[in-house]
Amino acid sequence: MKAKKYSKALIYHLQWKVQFKKFLDGEGDFNIAELSVENCKLGKWLHSEEILKYASRTEILEIEKVHNKFHQRAKRVYALKKLAKDSEARKELKKMEETSMKLASLLTTLKAISEN
Repeated sequence: MKAKKYSKALIYHLQWKVQFKKFLDGEGDFNIAELSVENCKLGKWLHSEEILKYASRTEILEIEKVHNKFHQRAKRVYALKKLAKDSEARKELKKMEETSMKLASLLTTLKAISEN
């Protein structure tokens, strides 16, 4: 697979995070449907025909696992924010950010592998 595809996936993830953080900061709306793993652009990419042929690769399986964990944390942050529990939401956001960094690292590693 071309490295460009992994760059695209990383951009999807980072854009999602920016929109989510804007919502948390009260600077915009957030489409609640995108809290679902299947409805965000990265999730759609992971389940596209292009990627499904690589679905059994260990790297893709790990990305899916971390992506799921990321969305679980995001749902928790969203729920806490809606309940006006900002302090708790910020704590959970830190955990979400750690998961995000792992996801970005996995995508970057796959990009590097595919370039070689």
